[in-house]
Amino acid sequence: MKQFARILIAFCSLLFAVAIFSVVLGPHGDWLFVFKVTMCLAFPVWLIDLPILLLFRKARNIQRWVVPAIGGIIGPACIVLWCGFLVLRGGDWGNIWNGDGELPGPWVTLLWSSLIGLCTNALYVIVLGLYERQHE
Repeated sequence: MKQFARILIAFCSLLFAVAIFSVVLGPHGDWLFVFKVTMCLAFPVWLIDLPILLLFRKARNIQRWVVPAIGGIIGPACIVLWCGFLVLRGGDWGNIWNGDGELPGPWVTLLWSSLIGLCTNALYVIVLGLYERQHE
């Protein structure tokens, strides 16, 4: 499979995972706003994750578990690093970590980012595996 096709599959996996997340967790009429905000946060993390996805050319047995696990780890790691960066800029750790009261809390935010990364990479591995089965 060509490199461009694999990048396109990875990006479509990101869009699909964020769309599912937005519809399920967004307010009834406001899922589009949740989609836009989530894409603004998930796209830079996807760019960090993309070289890892491109390293795995085929969806073999162990890689089917490793790639989604990496996706589940990279999102929360980026959030913790971003909070650390804000603290280094002079922010108060307690205010940054606890948020402004609108969000449910830091652990839920880490869980959401983990689920989006896990779903994105799992969809990528599933589509890659289906493509390999079809073209054997």
